[in-house]
Amino acid sequence: MQRRDAQRPRSRPQRRERPIIDPELAMSRLATLVRYIAGQLVDDPDALQVRTRRRGRSIFIRLSVPHDQLGKVIGREGRIARAMRTMLAISAVRQGVHASLTIDDQVEPQPPAATGTA
Repeated sequence: MQRRDAQRPRSRPQRRERPIIDPELAMSRLATLVRYIAGQLVDDPDALQVRTRRRGRSIFIRLSVPHDQLGKVIGREGRIARAMRTMLAISAVRQGVHASLTIDDQVEPQPPAATGTA
């Protein structure tokens, strides 16, 4: 005896339509995500530098971390870095773009902050 389910053609579940997001907005959101995650891992979040480039619907994010904090962001055998890249990829797909993350220790010196006193 056959089940009734076997007689019906299987249909795919309907895909939810996602709104198209401006790539510049997506780039800003992804950079904020990377800054937040890395900022929670290092001692001085102000020392991080996040630079972004966009080419079409691809976004390239470069995270620069001080050399002495690099191990905290990369983790043992690169597990933390891999997790960050996974979260970035998931977030990027949800925003309709592709993203990649590069982590290095090439922090550029920041100019001294201007004070209001003269």
